[in-house]
Amino acid sequence: MNEHSEHNTTHAEDNYQQRQQQMQLQEEELRLEQEEHRLEQARRNLIVNRLLKGMFFLVSALETLLVLRFLLKFAGANPDSLFSQVIYGWSSPFVAPFMNLFNDINLGNSIIEINTITAMIIYGLLATLAARLVEVVAGR
Repeated sequence: MNEHSEHNTTHAEDNYQQRQQQMQLQEEELRLEQEEHRLEQARRNLIVNRLLKGMFFLVSALETLLVLRFLLKFAGANPDSLFSQVIYGWSSPFVAPFMNLFNDINLGNSIIEINTITAMIIYGLLATLAARLVEVVAGR
């Protein structure tokens, strides 16, 4: 009976070790799955952050262009100068949807373009909404 008892004890120890190994493997698989999930989330966040940065860069460039247009008009800059022509030419398509919405305020050589200010506000609001939409879709 002693031999039989030793055999049962050895068998029980082997089963115990196998279960321990199985549990360790399952824990390791779970850790790997969690790490893969974290990596995927980090990749998604990186893409979303790059998209948002790109959007804000483009909107900032547009807002800068519109500010320059507003300042040139307000300062009474010569519309025949090359710089003024470039700024007005590039900004016109973005101000066009708002033209004739309000009357400009003429102060001698200076012009206060309310439509340009309106365009700046609307584009800023649309950019904020678009950024928020990207964040919502991305689950952030």
